[in-house]
Amino acid sequence: MFLVISIFLSLYGGMHYYIYKKTIAAVPCSHGLLLCACALLLVAPLVAELLKGLGLFRLAVPIGWVGYTWMGLAFLFFSFSGLLDLAVFALKTGGKLVGADVASFPMLSPLWSLLLPAVLALAATGHGLVSARQVKVEWVRIPTRKLAEKSEPFRIVQISDLHLDLWSDEGRVRRIVETIESIRPDVVVSTGDLIDAGPDRLGGFADRLRELKPEHGKFAVTGNHEAYVGPANSLAVTERAGFKMLSYQGVSVDGVIHIVGVDDPAVRRRITMDGRAENAVLQGIPKDDFTVLLKHQPRVDRASVEWFDLQLSGHTHGGQIFPFHWLVRLAYPARTGLSQVGDETWLYVSRGTGTWGPPIRFFAPSELTVIELQPSP
Repeated sequence: MFLVISIFLSLYGGMHYYIYKKTIAAVPCSHGLLLCACALLLVAPLVAELLKGLGLFRLAVPIGWVGYTWMGLAFLFFSFSGLLDLAVFALKTGGKLVGADVASFPMLSPLWSLLLPAVLALAATGHGLVSARQVKVEWVRIPTRKLAEKSEPFRIVQISDLHLDLWSDEGRVRRIVETIESIRPDVVVSTGDLIDAGPDRLGGFADRLRELKPEHGKFAVTGNHEAYVGPANSLAVTERAGFKMLSYQGVSVDGVIHIVGVDDPAVRRRITMDGRAENAVLQGIPKDDFTVLLKHQPRVDRASVEWFDLQLSGHTHGGQIFPFHWLVRLAYPARTGLSQVGDETWLYVSRGTGTWGPPIRFFAPSELTVIELQPSP
C-alpha cells in the first residue's frame, strides 16, 4: 500500500506541479496560496479515503466529491495542455525551418496556453459528469448451435465495475434497476468491482439491487476492489444484493447454459488460491453445453478457450476518461466490446456501469450490456 500511495503521489504530484507552473507563468497570483491550493487538492482523495476508513462519513463525502472531481478536471487539463504544448513546439520548430516569425501568434502566449486547455477541460468535465449519470444499453447478439432446441433467445444482462461507494448516486442505481427490469432478462451477472465500501454504508444500494428478480437468478464474481474491501465484506454486500457469488464454481441455469465464475487475482492472492483452478472447473462442464465464464479482468487463458463459449469481463472502464484509454490498451490489449478469441469462442469486455475515482466519463460512456444467445442451426 505504501508503494501504491508513493507512486500515486509522485505521478499526481507531478501533474499538479505542471498546473502550478502553467498558472504562475500566465497570471499574477500569490505563489504561496497557489501552492497551498494545489497541495490540498492533491491530497483530498487520500484524505477522503482515510476519513471513510475512520467512519467519518459526513466529512468524507464532500471532500471525496471535490477531490475526485478535481482529479478528473486536472487530468483533462493536463491532457489538453500537453497536446497544445506539442502543437506549439511543432509550430515553433516549423517556423524556424522555413524562417518564419511565429513568436507573435497570440496562441503562443502563456495566458492563452492556460486559458484554452482550461476551457476545454471545464467543458469536457461538465460533459463527463452528465455522461457518467446516464445509463446506456448495449445489445449484443451471439448465435450458437448449443441452444438449437430452445425456441426463444436466452437473455443475460451484464453489469460491471459499479463501484458503489459513499459518493454513489442512489437515484442512478434506481434507474439502473428500472432499466434492467424493463429488459426482462433471464439472468443478471456482475463481473466484479461491485463495491468500494463496507456493508455498513452500502445497505441501501444492496437493497435496491435486491429488487432485481430475473427468472433464473443473479450471479457475481469478485474484482480487485472486492479484495481491497475484504472478501468477507464483499460477500456480505453481494449476497444482500441477491447475487450468488461464484468462486471457482459452475452452475447450471435452467438446463440451458452453464455459468462459471472465477476470482480476480487480487482476491486469489489473499486466499492463496492457485490460478489453475479456472481450467479445472471449466473441464468439469460438458462441452456440448453453452458455457459463460465470468472473469473480472479481460485476460483470456489460452488453455481454457476450448472449454467455454463466452467470457464476460470488465475492469478497464473503456478508459473512462479519454485519452486514458491509450494507457489501458497497453495493459489490456483485448478491445472493448465483442471479439472472437477462438473458433466458436467469444470475449465481451464491458466499459463498466459505474465510475472509479473521478465521477466522470469522457468518450467512454457507461453501459448495461444485454447478451442475447440466439439458437442457430
